[in-house]
Amino acid sequence: MSEFETFFWIITGGAAVGLVFDFYRSFRKWLNWGRILTFGGDVLFSLVAMGILFCFFERANALDFRFYIIWGSLLGLALYLRLLSRFSLRCFNGFYRLISFLANLIHRAIMIPVRALVLIMRPPYAMLRWLSMLLYRIGEIILVERIMRINRRLREWWKGFLPPRINH
Repeated sequence: MSEFETFFWIITGGAAVGLVFDFYRSFRKWLNWGRILTFGGDVLFSLVAMGILFCFFERANALDFRFYIIWGSLLGLALYLRLLSRFSLRCFNGFYRLISFLANLIHRAIMIPVRALVLIMRPPYAMLRWLSMLLYRIGEIILVERIMRINRRLREWWKGFLPPRINH
């Protein structure tokens, strides 16, 4: 592999890390993460960045670690951040707006039949509620007296087993 190809792969690795960084930064801003999720995301981003650099460094010089690899990847990152970062951030933000719009559209489409079902089921539900309350009250009138009578009989039966109380 020539020196130009090696240099190209090293700079491309830095630019790829910059692209992933912009994606992560815009995604984190879009979801408005808190401290804990941000910390976890930073750790995950670091692992992904190491994986990307590993792949590009392997392609560039078979992981022969040299000092120019660090400078080349930093140069690629700086060039990316200076030249392409604004464009990619706009693209990512537009993509997130599109996803939000589609999610809102799907939510609205799902809610139309749900609202229709609620409107259709309101009268039968009201009738069932009224009927269940009526049956409850009828059952209460019929059964409460019998239950109270059985309760009194059980108390009297139980008192028959206990010895009488004597006051001293």
